[in-house]
Amino acid sequence: FIFFLSSGKWVYPFNSKFTEMETFHINKYRSVQVPMMFKSDKVNLTFDETLRCTVIKLPYKGKAYMLVVIPEKEGDYISLEDHLTMELVESWLGNMKTRKADISFPKFKLEQKYKMKKLLHSLGIKNLFTHTADLSHLTSHEYVAVSQVVQKAVIEVDEEGTEATAASGSEITAFTAPPVIKVDRPFLFMIFEDTFKTLLFAGRVVDPTEM
Repeated sequence: FIFFLSSGKWVYPFNSKFTEMETFHINKYRSVQVPMMFKSDKVNLTFDETLRCTVIKLPYKGKAYMLVVIPEKEGDYISLEDHLTMELVESWLGNMKTRKADISFPKFKLEQKYKMKKLLHSLGIKNLFTHTADLSHLTSHEYVAVSQVVQKAVIEVDEEGTEATAASGSEITAFTAPPVIKVDRPFLFMIFEDTFKTLLFAGRVVDPTEM
């Protein structure tokens, strides 16, 4: 299957006049200067007490949205990736509340190939990789299974929204998240299509200055 998303515009865009160069902490020893967008607005958010991360939902016009997962400490994004499941994402979404917050979010552009087999396994898509998979609509050969799914994605996030093309059980509290949400350390993001609850993209940003 192939999904395409293009020119995803924020429902509530960032004002470019508030974008300033600020420090992004890659780890304890290295930091970079990045264009940091800013807005003060109502946002859907929650705080995961167990995994110690803030999760915010940034809606696009239409039926898509971006989830941004910000760990409390630099480097914790690796542990978050290990715990990431659709059940966890659904629990975050189910526990979100709307709250006024000051949001600082870096502009970034990613162009990367992702091996999707592990992610698809965690989302419950397993038969695709066995000989029991019915791929008759794709090939005339019998006994065919998919060995790997590779997604090439180009994602650019700025004040207006996202330009993207592609082929391809925690304790949660809603109101303990800080009113100031500064995404100035490595984070995870996911883009979902809401009508069919479809994950379109998933990635991590460790250094926003790397293209």
